[in-house]
This record gives sequence, structure tokens and C-alpha cells, in this order.
Amino acid sequence: MNTTLIAGMLLAYTAVLSLLIRKACSDQKSYLVEKILCSLSFVAVAAVSARVGSRPEAFVHLAPALGCCVTGDVLLAIYNRRRKLPWFVAGGTCFLAGHGLFVWGLCRLQPANWLVPAAAAAGALGVLALSRLPGMHFGRLLPMAAIYATFVSAFLGKGAQLAIGLGQPWCFLVLAGAALFWISDLLILFLYFHRNPHPAVHPANLATYYYGMFLVGLSLGF
Repeated sequence: MNTTLIAGMLLAYTAVLSLLIRKACSDQKSYLVEKILCSLSFVAVAAVSARVGSRPEAFVHLAPALGCCVTGDVLLAIYNRRRKLPWFVAGGTCFLAGHGLFVWGLCRLQPANWLVPAAAAAGALGVLALSRLPGMHFGRLLPMAAIYATFVSAFLGKGAQLAIGLGQPWCFLVLAGAALFWISDLLILFLYFHRNPHPAVHPANLATYYYGMFLVGLSLGF
């Protein structure tokens, strides 16, 4: 894949993401437009990468997951504005479906092995352990958080399996993207379920998530 094209996409993507982070860290809590722009940007990165790469069929495999993530982004942006629990649950459900569809799409390229269920189980147990930390309060959403962690950790496990098993450049991009995605979802636990979240958590959550999606999209170009 042309390095000039990669650099151009990265610069444009970073510019749009910077607008979102700046708005999210201001006193204004309405950043739906910026969220939509960022979401459409990672879809565009994936589409362009697949178009110039050698595996255009991979975009079709991952398109349902990308669609779920775009929808989840919009719903959580609405939740941040309205602070109504159903919006949060709907957004989390869309992301949960997105994680599952990422794993499903990647398993169409390579069947899953033991790393995927092992990572999934570790993710669920990790949330249960985090729920016991001082300041953490999941309440009735704890089961959903554990299920969510199961799916995002399965995605990370699948990325590790690709990198270890196939060892191709695109596999390491998927692994790096899945790792950033995982870190983002770890941070979101402290953003929404901790009584006193640190101000740096929100921008870090946004940056890790969107750059993770950038790397997953970019992987289609190799």
C-alpha cells in the first residue's frame, strides 16, 4: 500500500479526531456531528484500503461490524447528551454485536483456535475483578459489562491468533487495532462506572478507540 496514501489518510483522520476530542473535553457535551464524522472516517479508511489492497473481499466480511460500531458511536453520543440509560444500553449492545461480528468476519479468513475462547474468558473474569475495586460501581449492568468484555477480549484473542498463526503485515495491524480497541473499552469502564473518573480518561478512551479502528481499517490494504 502506498505510504503517501497512508500518511494522507492518517493526517485527515487525526484532524477529524482532534475536533471530536476538543469538543468532548470542552463544557459542551453535544458532539454528535463530530462522532458521526469520525465514524464515517474509519469506514472510509477501510473502504479505500480494501479498494487498493489485495483482499477486497475482506471489507465485505468486516462491513457488518463496522456498521455496528458506527451505530454504537451515535447512540453513545446521544447518551452523553441526554444521560438516559436506554441510550447507553443500546449503544453498548451495538458495540457488543460489532465485536462479535469482527471475530466472525476474521474467522472466515482463518478458523478460531483456543486463543479466542481463552481471551474471552479472561476478559469476563477481568471485569468481575475490576468491579471489586474501590470507587467502581456497575450495579445491575455488571452482567452486561462482563458479556461485553467477553466479546472485545475475543476480538483481541483473534488478533493474536492471526499474528501468531499467519504472521502477515495485515495480521499485526489487526492485532494492534484490537489491542487499542481493548484498551479503549477498559478505559470506558472507568469513564462510566467509576465514581470519580480522571479528566484524562475520556480523551484517552476516544483516541485509543478511533486509532484502533483506523488500524483495523488500514489492515485491509495489505
